[in-house]
Amino acid sequence: MLPEKSIMTEEEQPLGIHSVGSEELVLPPGIKVSEFLAVEHLLDDPDEDVVTAVREKMISYGYRVVPYLRGHILQYPNLRAKETVMAVVQHHQKTALTALINLVQEAKDAKSDIDLEQAFVLLSRFGYPETDTEVIATALDEIALRTHAIFMKSSQHNDLGLLLSMNQAFFEETGFAGAEDDCYHNPDNTFAHTLWKTKRGIPISLSALYLLIAERTGMNLYGVGMPAHFLVFHPELDIFIDAFNNGAFLSRDDCKRFIKSAGFSFEPSMLEKVSNIAILMRMIRNLIFAYSKTDNAWEIDELHELSATILETMNQEEE
Repeated sequence: MLPEKSIMTEEEQPLGIHSVGSEELVLPPGIKVSEFLAVEHLLDDPDEDVVTAVREKMISYGYRVVPYLRGHILQYPNLRAKETVMAVVQHHQKTALTALINLVQEAKDAKSDIDLEQAFVLLSRFGYPETDTEVIATALDEIALRTHAIFMKSSQHNDLGLLLSMNQAFFEETGFAGAEDDCYHNPDNTFAHTLWKTKRGIPISLSALYLLIAERTGMNLYGVGMPAHFLVFHPELDIFIDAFNNGAFLSRDDCKRFIKSAGFSFEPSMLEKVSNIAILMRMIRNLIFAYSKTDNAWEIDELHELSATILETMNQEEE
């Protein structure tokens, strides 16, 4: 058993919260802290059946325990305990990928594009299973509402005025910006969960957020998958928006010059609208590259399998 000093009585400790140093463990409703700690204490049990039961019990607690488990993996006493905890975390990560595949299949069956917001959140759950759909949606809503508030006070009540209002709300006030060179390839720059904390991302992740907010404001924007740099396009204004560079406006000639300077031969298709599924696939490729920088073999293998499965799903013969 754990020493008595390692836990507090039910009267001293609110249900579902356990302090670990300066951290707090948030458990699903109805799960007692004492129960969780007792389960955790069995992580290194020599009986394989016991460890299997512990793993399944921890999985049943849901994704809310993942931040605590991930933060303390290295502190578990032996390799057996660490492997059990990793299996729990990876279970929730794989669940997110399964949900992504189902999302793609449903869109395929409906002969429609995938929902960008759902895909963005599910991909974030691969990196951070605790990604909260409602938290992300509320944050997007707040920026959209702030955009309208700025717009109503603006002297420019037209498409350009609304776009400038969103740039102010998104970049100037909320503080989103492009990631610095030394951390550009960090996977966290792609996940919605961490984007809201750091306010730093890569072109495609910032563009995805930009598109989701624009949709809430009533603007009809779409993504443009230029080589080496992702942009957003406003068709009514014929303006390309660089979300990585504080919403800078670019013309078609600007884009052509960038493409040529990056070593590519310009093709008109490079400035055409891309689908949400194409945005997802590009994010997956970016993550594979980012994880390769730190030799995260498991994540790379899972994302390669995800990419292959999505491509297979999209290329299925119509029955």
